[in-house]
Formats: sequence, structure tokens, C-alpha cells
Amino acid sequence: MNYLDYLASNERVFPDRVAVREGDVTWTYAELLEDARSAATVLGDAGVDAGDAVVVMLPNTYHFVTSTLGSLARRAVVVPVNTRFQRREVASLIDQVEPSAAIASGGTLPAVNDALDESDATDVTVFGVRIDDAPDDVGRWDAAVRTTRPAVAVPETMGEREAFVLHTSGTTGRPKGVVHTHANLIAVSDASVISYEMGPGSVFLAVMPLYHCTGIGTILGPTLKAGGELLLREEWDPVAALDDVETHGVNVFSGVPAMFKDWLAVASDRSVDTDSVRTGVIGGAGVSADLIRRSEAFLDAPVLNGWGMTETFAAGLWEDRRGSRRLPSVGRTSGRLIEATVVDRSTGAEVPTNEPGELLVRGDALFTGYLDHEAEWTDEWFHTGDYARVDEDGYVYVLDRVDYTIITGGENVYPQEVEGVIEELDDVREAAVVGKPDEWKGRKPVAFVDRLPRADLTAEEVKDHVLAELAAFKHPREVTFVDALPRNATGKLDRKTLEERL
Repeated sequence: MNYLDYLASNERVFPDRVAVREGDVTWTYAELLEDARSAATVLGDAGVDAGDAVVVMLPNTYHFVTSTLGSLARRAVVVPVNTRFQRREVASLIDQVEPSAAIASGGTLPAVNDALDESDATDVTVFGVRIDDAPDDVGRWDAAVRTTRPAVAVPETMGEREAFVLHTSGTTGRPKGVVHTHANLIAVSDASVISYEMGPGSVFLAVMPLYHCTGIGTILGPTLKAGGELLLREEWDPVAALDDVETHGVNVFSGVPAMFKDWLAVASDRSVDTDSVRTGVIGGAGVSADLIRRSEAFLDAPVLNGWGMTETFAAGLWEDRRGSRRLPSVGRTSGRLIEATVVDRSTGAEVPTNEPGELLVRGDALFTGYLDHEAEWTDEWFHTGDYARVDEDGYVYVLDRVDYTIITGGENVYPQEVEGVIEELDDVREAAVVGKPDEWKGRKPVAFVDRLPRADLTAEEVKDHVLAELAAFKHPREVTFVDALPRNATGKLDRKTLEERL
């Protein structure tokens, strides 16, 4: 099935129900389906065929929704891109997916155009959203969708057909294209609807970026499938988000730990009516049992802890709200979407109860593969690269990454990518980036830099260079200059020693 089959079904049952809200503007299911079909027509007129990639580099706006759904209606492959990425990051993704079209906002269009100039891609049609002075070679997406008569019906689509390429990075920092199908999105949406206890009219406050697997798989997907209302907020503002809860009767909210901490801080100075909230969802680095309990007391609703990754469309393991809970576990080894086991990385054998090992998973949410990397599988089990332990009753506790990925405020920072940019500076011999505990973000990247003799490079110059080349969340918040970086007996960088210095 095509995911849009559910949107079409909802349009037939309740065409006038609000599907999307952005600020003071709303769109009904009838309007959303028509705009999705118009978007598909616009893409078809631009030469986008079934199976072609469409890059979508937009914030949480209605146009992200129409771009995504229009691409799916065209049976194209959606490639959402982090709006914080800079030229080189975008160019790397474009070279990988070879898109036929790209859709960008005023804030992201320069990065897209610069990336296209740098990449090997050709014949890419670029659309701009809400841009007053767009270049002549950039189409106006919002105007085109508004004025184009929809000529595309929701096509019959096998569930196994590719629908998304979501990007992550491994320990080398090179982005990997993670391929997901319509069936993956439908399975994740179904499980989320059940776990979050959503139904027609449920209001989901979407502040997590929709370009993330979390935003598409566990927010947009279940909301529109259930016939709910997707309440869009472009930037995180804890006060404004709580105003949304009170004004619009928000039922479901998903966020990283820092967002819940922000809410608790705001609530200490004002009273907030959270009676409408039925479910909170929390995930990422820095989730503690204490934070979950305090958040549940504030919302007077369950706050479900969960684990997922790009390869599982952000869904994976999460707590059963109706069952026994053991904070801060992420649920049991057998869930609605995913089965899990923990093994010894060297032998592949299951580890004893409560002993740490690598988390392996299998199930309906799992991706079909990477675009140009080999995934690590043992039979049908996918090696996640996360360390975890399982207690005597099957509850899973995720401990840390096998590699040294830094999760800061819900964003992944891959040390070797940042190190490579720092090492571009003439005065740098080598650099190492590790994660430092942070009360609000979970962890934050910090850098240790070995300068060349007599170099006068400053910490601010290092930070400014990374800020110019990569997304801001990746830049090191602290820079420490050292005479040499520590190495282990085999000559590899000893990150543990650096972390112990923090």
C-alpha cells in the first residue's frame, strides 16, 4: 500500500476535519489531499518520475507536509535534509541520491544551490518556499501547488516500494543513506497510534524536526494515519509550546530530555493546564528515571521512554503504558514492532542476564539496507552498534553507543566528521572530539586540539571554522589545546582517556 491510501480514506470519512495547523492557519483533510495531489502533479511536470529522489530541506511547515506527501503520491523517494546542514554536507547527500528535484526554504536555499554547484548532480529542478525574490531558475513551490489542478490520483503501490532515504552517519562521519519503504512507515505509524492511544481528532504537537526520522515516522505518520491534527511549531520555544497545549488541547507530545526540562523550568514560575495531554514520549541521551517521574507529575500523563534509530524509522522499543514499568528501561525485548536480543560482540552469543552487550534487533520497522554501505546482519538480526543489558524479566536498558557518537539535544554529532573539519586549519596537527555531560543537552561536543609548534591558533578560531562548515549543533563548545593526543597500545586514539579529563 501507499501511505497516502490512509490520507485518502480519512478524506472520505471526515473531509472537513483539521489535518494540519500552522500558527493561525489550518488545512482540512480535503484540502491536504488536494494539495498533496497538486504537489505530485507539480513534481511530475518538473520531470520527477516514479523512483526518483526528491530532496526536501524545509523546517516544520505545511509545505514540508505537502512536499513529502506529494512525492509519495508521485511514487518518488523522499530525502529529508537537516535544515542546519551547510554546503558540503548537502553536497555529499546530493551526490549520493542524485535527485531530480529539491525543495528548499529561504533559509536553506543558499546551501542547496551552493551544494548543487559543488556536486556532480545535473538536471535538478529547484523549488523555493515562501521566497519573495527567488532567482529565475528557482520555481515557487507554494504558488505552483496552489495554482496547479491536481491530475494525480493516489497510485496503487506495493508496500515494499522505496519511500524514503533518511541519512545518518557511522563512526567515520560519512552520511549513510538508510532506505525505508511504504510498509515501514505504515508499520511504525500503526504501532505509534496504538502505543500513544491516538484516534481521529488527536492533536500531536510537532516540535521535533520533521526532517528527522522521529518527525516523519512517529509524529507525522501516525497523526495523519489516525485522522488526527498535526500542530506544527517551527522552532522550539517552551513557553509557546505550553501555550499551544492550553490553547489547542494538545493530546500527544514527543521530545528530547532538554525539552521536558525546559517545560519543568517554565512550570516552576507559572501554572499550566495540561489536562488535555494523554501521552508524552521521551528519548535520546540523558533520559533518567527522575526526569520521567517529574515530567509525568507535571503532565499528569504517562511519559513513555523509548529507543530507536534511523534504521528502525525512530521506532523500536518503548514502554507499555498499560503494563508494569521499570524506569529507565525502554521496554521489553519483544514489542509491537521490534524484537531485541543482546549479544557478545566477539562471539555472537547471547550474554547473561544484566550483562552488557551489543543490542541486535529484527522486525517490521527495519530498513531494507543502505544505499552504498554494507549493513551488519546476523541472519535477520541487525547489529545496532548500541550497548544494552536485559534484566531477568526481559526489560531492556540502553547503556551507550558502541562507537563514540555524541547525542546533543536529540541531534547526532559524529566526532570524526568534526575532527576532519578542525584538521583543515593550517595550524592544527590533529584533533579529537568527545562528548561532555551536559544538564540540558545530555552531552555536548568538546575538542582537544594538538597545534603545530609556534602556532597561535585560538579556541574561538577553531569554533568559528566549524560553525562556518557544519551545522551549529556540531561545533565544539569547548576547545582544549594539548601537546599530544593520547593513544592506546595499537596506536589508536584513546578517547576514554580524553573523556576522563573532562
